[in-house]
Order: sequence, then structure tokens, then C-alpha cells
Amino acid sequence: MKAECLRRSCRAFAAFLFLLSVLLSAAPDAFAQAPRLPKVAASPSHGLIVLPSGVVKVFGSNNRGQLGLGAIDDPKYSDDLVDLPGAYDAIDGAAAGDSSYVLRADGTVLAWGENHAGQLGLGIPGVLPKSWEVIKPVPAPTPVPGLAGVRQLAADGLSVIALLADGTVRAWGACGDWKLDGVLGSGRDEPFRVPFPAAVTGLTGVKAVSAGSRFALALMNDGTVKAWGNNKFGQIGDEVISRSAVPVTIAGLDNVVAVSAGIGYAMALRRDGTVRVWGDGGDVELLYNFAGTRNPSIHKNDQWTAKPFAIPGLRDVVAISAGASNIALLANGTVRAWGYNGFCSMGLGRCTEYPRGLQTPRVSSIAAIATGLNRTYFVRRDGVVTAAGTHRYSRYQLFQVPTVILTREQAAQPSPPQAQGGL
Repeated sequence: MKAECLRRSCRAFAAFLFLLSVLLSAAPDAFAQAPRLPKVAASPSHGLIVLPSGVVKVFGSNNRGQLGLGAIDDPKYSDDLVDLPGAYDAIDGAAAGDSSYVLRADGTVLAWGENHAGQLGLGIPGVLPKSWEVIKPVPAPTPVPGLAGVRQLAADGLSVIALLADGTVRAWGACGDWKLDGVLGSGRDEPFRVPFPAAVTGLTGVKAVSAGSRFALALMNDGTVKAWGNNKFGQIGDEVISRSAVPVTIAGLDNVVAVSAGIGYAMALRRDGTVRVWGDGGDVELLYNFAGTRNPSIHKNDQWTAKPFAIPGLRDVVAISAGASNIALLANGTVRAWGYNGFCSMGLGRCTEYPRGLQTPRVSSIAAIATGLNRTYFVRRDGVVTAAGTHRYSRYQLFQVPTVILTREQAAQPSPPQAQGGL
């Protein structure tokens, strides 16, 4: 009897081991990491899409060489996606004003386009240009010297911020509103240009950065948020000062996992899936378009607030992007939008300027979002990219509903071979 039980136990154990081996062999497929998706960056004049293969596609105006095709105004613009010549192993990109930037897998950065404010970072470290000195555009991708170990890029207007792997931050470009102040220690409240990457003083332990219009945000490793730059609308979280030359901690923000800086306002995504907003509410109805009334207890001078507050009814958020239209991606792949919609950038099928309350764009199965000034890009889980708003530059055509600009086949385009002696 005992021998029979032992044989049955052995057979059962053997069957268990076989089943376990099958499950383990299937595990790589069953629990494989989600595939890399295209990443979109757009400015008012142009944009770029970084494919999973490292290929970069560009579109829009080329009046300052911002498409990186080797010439200015040739072509003048491209409504269609055009491959950036060369093999760069890109993993992310940024677009601001008439300038473009690409982050490579090796942690280096390429820049091209307009450069009058030194925003390409191609200058000689420590050497400031004279006020009368003209810095010409650069129409082809060029390595930013002295910059390595970059983990993230953020750009807006005439300045750029780079987060390094060690948690410190570099910045360059125009700094008349203190976005870059502290890098030189001059303390001067006057416009000047920093055409080379320089350290933002006193900023360590940074997890992510976001560049807004004349101000910047840094998400810290402990879930708090710091800001610096212009504070006309309380966007750096202070009701008194007009600007700050050094990063200051925004009170009332904790457990933050993502930040996004806009024109004069900002957003923070908390770990619980809720969103906090603060700053200017006059232009984009950011602060009072939900109920259609203004709340004096929240809004400083009935127009702006330096105190972050929760957007009512917005939950389960996994990503945020601040633009004229503000976009929040939910865990179920749907999207919510609020703010300005005069250019149809919400993708609602209508162009009501200030729709009240949270809106639902006509998209689903979304994995990533990006906003330009008057346009929004939705990246689907299958790699397809759609656009709403003013995507086509030559005809100023409005996409009232999200329209495909990058197909699944285009998203899967392989990288060309790396040329010998290339960048």
C-alpha cells in the first residue's frame, strides 16, 4: 500500500515538474515587456517622431533648418513625414521654437535648427557670445559637445534642459527669465545667452524634468517637485515672488510620479492617479472651466493660483501633457482633455474654444500622448500615431478628429546601417 502511494506521489510530482517546465518556457512570451512605441515631439513650427528602431522622422516648416535635412528652406516645409538622413540610434527627441533635438541610446545629444539664442548648445564652454554676435542656424544634426550620460531632454522656446543619469541637470539657451540662472552665478536679471550646457546649481536627486514657457519643473526622487524661472502666474508655486534664480520646492505636492509644464501653468500626476494643476487660468480656462464659474477661494485675483489643486472627476491617470489643450491618459487607454480647443486639438470632432468640464477625445487603446501648442498626438498601443489640430503646416489644415499620420508599417521601419565614421 505504501509502495503504491509512493509511486502515485512520484508520478504526480513528475507531472508537476513537467507542467512547471512548460510554464517557465512560455514565460518569456507570456510576460514579455511591452514593445517600444514611437515618441512624438512637436513645436508650433515643426515636429519629429522617434521610431522604436531609432529612425527619426521629421515634418513641418524648415525655414531655419529645423528638419535637419542639410539645408535651410529646402524644402520650405513638409506635410509628409520625412526620414532624418543618417543612422543615429535615437531613443527620444524634443522640439522647441525652430530647433530640434535627439537623445541617442549612448546618452549623447544631437541638435539642429535655429540657434540665435545659443539654444543648440554648440558653443565653447565658458565663453558667452557678445550681445551683437549673430549665431547662425545649423541645418543638420550636430553633436552637443561636452554632454554625456543624458537620460531625458526637455525644451521650450529658446532653452533646453537635460537630465543626466546621476540626477543632476544641465541647461542652455536664453535665460533672461532665470530658467538657467544659477549656472553662471552672476545673479543678473537681464537677458543673456548660454550657448553651452551648464549645471543648474543646487539641483540633485532629480527623476524627471519638464520645460515650460520661461520656467521649468524638476520631479525629485522623493516625489516632491521643484521649479524655477518666471513666476508671473504662480507657476513655480509661490504667491509673492516674480521669479526665482534657484529651484524652489512647490508646497503641497508629494507622491508625484510625473510633471508637465505649459505656457504659464503646470500639472503634476500623483501616484494615486489624480492630477494637480496650478498657474495661469486666464488663457486656457485651466482653473475654472469645469463648473463655468470662478472660485475666489482657489484663484488668486480670480485669474491664477500658486497652490496646486485637484481636477475634479479625473482619476486613474497614467500620463499627462500640458498644451493649449491639456491631455490626460487613463489606465484603460482612453483620454480626457480640457482647456483651449479653438484649433480642434482635443480631437472631439468640433472646435468649441472652451468646452466646459472634462472632454473625451475620439480615441481608444492609447499608450502615449504628446501636445504641441495647438495640436495633440496620440500614440496607440499598436504603434499607430494620430494627430488632432493644426498638424499640416502648408495648408494650415485642421484635423477635427484624430487622423493617422504614422501607420503601423511605418512605425516598424528598421534602422539603416550605421555608416563608418558617422555621428
